[in-house]
Amino acid sequence: MRLDLRFTPRAPYALWCEAVVGFVCKDLFFKDEAVPGIDQKTSAYLRSLNKRGFFKAEPGETLLLPGEDRLRADKVILKGLGLKEDMTLESFLGHASDVAFAIRSLGIHNFAVRIPMLFGVEQYQEQIKRTVQEMMPRFMVQEVVRGPSVITAVFSVERAALEIIQKVEDSLKEYFGEGVPVSLVTEPSARTDEI
Repeated sequence: MRLDLRFTPRAPYALWCEAVVGFVCKDLFFKDEAVPGIDQKTSAYLRSLNKRGFFKAEPGETLLLPGEDRLRADKVILKGLGLKEDMTLESFLGHASDVAFAIRSLGIHNFAVRIPMLFGVEQYQEQIKRTVQEMMPRFMVQEVVRGPSVITAVFSVERAALEIIQKVEDSLKEYFGEGVPVSLVTEPSARTDEI
């Protein structure tokens, strides 16, 4: 089994994959034009559901939607985070772990995750690194026994983070070590075609 980890500034809805994951803060749900990582039409649909009391972005709330024709992914997984002001790195990582378990349970092996900058630029590097470290072991446990030979995870990050990604990559190579082959690719910020 091999992990193919990629970092890109593009939104997950622009990527070809089995599923896209978006984390949604309750207090930012209506302020933003679009839910991070999701196209505007799907975002408008979600806001409509929210107004009717469905998917309030409460902590731990998970919503699975079909990708339909407007997305390049087959499935959309949204994870509620609650209020941004109540969010800690540890609670965010708990939600990331839950999402990884859901992805694995659905038999998904090629997915994109939008990592929102929740704690400022200074902590974003640590947030990216720890999110990957929290999510990917969920796949290694299962896939050692059975499953595809490659798990592909594309992490959509803020464009400004591409400058610090090399440090994240070095740390992840050390974290995964020799036991599991890992390829790490960072897409240049000027690139606009699909991966």
